[in-house]
Amino acid sequence: MGRIAMLVSSSLLAAAMLSGCGGGGTQASPQSVAPLTPLPVSASASPAAGSEIVISNMSYTVPPSVKPGQQLTIVNDDSANHTVTADANNLFDVRISGGGGKETLTAPTTPGTYPFHCKYHANMQGVLTVA
Repeated sequence: MGRIAMLVSSSLLAAAMLSGCGGGGTQASPQSVAPLTPLPVSASASPAAGSEIVISNMSYTVPPSVKPGQQLTIVNDDSANHTVTADANNLFDVRISGGGGKETLTAPTTPGTYPFHCKYHANMQGVLTVA
């Protein structure tokens, strides 16, 4: 009988040890996460409409008109360097590096049309209209 008692007590001890290692606890249920809501983009995060002069394929793309004193970004998508140089009175003369260079130009404060050109490429001409 000693042998049976020993087997029973060993079995009970093994069962007790295994039950302590088991996953008797509750599992965490998946929690729902609120969907992300996009934040509004402020007006200053992107250029205002008509605030860029883009140079591409040896030509200028100019906004139809700009406000007096408005800040303009000049973007040079060509590989060559260019300028935006006023034809008269040295009102503005901005050099823009090739390969994605960017510079800033302040539009004249007096309304009117302002022809300009590239100092390096005589065939490149444009007109800035300030209204």
